[in-house]
Amino acid sequence: MLADDEVRHILIERNAEMGATGGAVGGGAAGGRAGAAGGASGGRIGGRLGARLFTRVTGLTRTYDVPRTGAAAADVRGILQPLPASSDDDDAIVGLIGAGALGMNSAVVQVVWHADRVEATAHALEGLIDQRTAAGALLKVEDALARHRPGGDSPTR
Repeated sequence: MLADDEVRHILIERNAEMGATGGAVGGGAAGGRAGAAGGASGGRIGGRLGARLFTRVTGLTRTYDVPRTGAAAADVRGILQPLPASSDDDDAIVGLIGAGALGMNSAVVQVVWHADRVEATAHALEGLIDQRTAAGALLKVEDALARHRPGGDSPTR
C-alpha cells in the first residue's frame, strides 16, 4: 500500500494536471496554440503550488462484508484509474477516482481484501471548504460492491 507522502504527492500532481488542463483551455481560447501551451504551463505550476500551500489530506476507511471474488475485484478496478505503482493483484487494488462536485476532485483509493470482507480507504485533498471527496469516493466503491454483498442487498446510506 502507499505511504502517506506518496498519497500526498499523487494528489498534488493530479491537481497540477487538472490546473494544466484548465489553463490550456483558457489559454487556447484567448491565444491559440501558443496560448494553450502557456496556459497549461502556468496552470500546472499554479495547481501544484495551490495544492501544496492551501490544502490538507483527509482520509476515510470503511469495511464492507463482501467476500473476495474475481468479479468483485473487477468491478472495483472498473471504476478506478490505475496508478503506475498498482499491480494486477486482486488482494490490494490502488487507483484514482473522481469524486466531489462533477467528479472533478480526485481521491486515491486503496482496497484491501481479506477472506470475508474488504477494507477501502480513500484519501483526498481538501481546502478551506470541505468537499467530502474521500466520502464520495467510498460511496462509488460501495456502489461497485453492492451486487457482491451476501444476499445481494444494496448498501444503505
